[in-house]
Formats: sequence, structure tokens, C-alpha cells
Amino acid sequence: MPTPDRKRAMAAQLVRAHDDLRRELRRVRSQLGKSDAALSRSLTTHCLAFCDNLRHHHTMEDNAFALFDSDLAPVLDRLRQEHHVVSSALGQIRELLGSDTAAADVELALEQLSEQLERHFAYEEEQLLPVLNG
Repeated sequence: MPTPDRKRAMAAQLVRAHDDLRRELRRVRSQLGKSDAALSRSLTTHCLAFCDNLRHHHTMEDNAFALFDSDLAPVLDRLRQEHHVVSSALGQIRELLGSDTAAADVELALEQLSEQLERHFAYEEEQLLPVLNG
């Protein structure tokens, strides 16, 4: 079990990571809204980098929170399930980016991902921050 100082550092990192991911997703969506029907190479690269960063974040969370006591098991199980749902959405976005897809289709997929992430981040912060900061 992590020390209280380590837990507080994890809480701060969690909030920072979520804020960074929210900001990056807004940036990608903003760029996409300004693009023409065909996705530019730089926008595709930016979007794929966001997908990779989000996947890495969830992998790190799954590993870090495995150290916590069993009282959090139901919360962590739900978060892992949500990570799988988000991973599937990222896979669909990758497929769209790898095909001859219109920007509007990618924009819709990113909008849906954004809604999923907001719910996920809100639940995660609501459940974990009191434990980490307590």
C-alpha cells in the first residue's frame, strides 16, 4: 500500500493527467473542425498521438491502482471495464483514421469519445480522489 505522501502525489498526477487529456482532446477536435473533408497528415498524427497517450494513461492507472486494498475492488473493476470501452472507441478512431474517411466521421467518433471520457474521468475522480487525499 502506498504511503500517504505517495497517495497525495498520485491524486495530483491523476488530476493533472485528466486535465492534460481533456485539453489535448479539445485541441484535436478544434483542429478537426477547421480541416477540410480530407484529414491532413499532421492532424491524423496528432489524433493518433492522443489515442496513444490515453491508452498509456489507462495502462498506468490499471497497474498503479492494483496496489490498493480490496475495499476499492468494485470501483477499480468498473474503471477497468470503462478502460476497455474507451480502448474499443480508440480502436474505431484508429480504423477511421487509417481509411479514406471524411473528417465529419472522425469528428463524430471524437465527440462520442469525449462524452465517454468526461463521465469516466468524473467517476474516477469522485471515487479515487477522496481515498488518495484522505
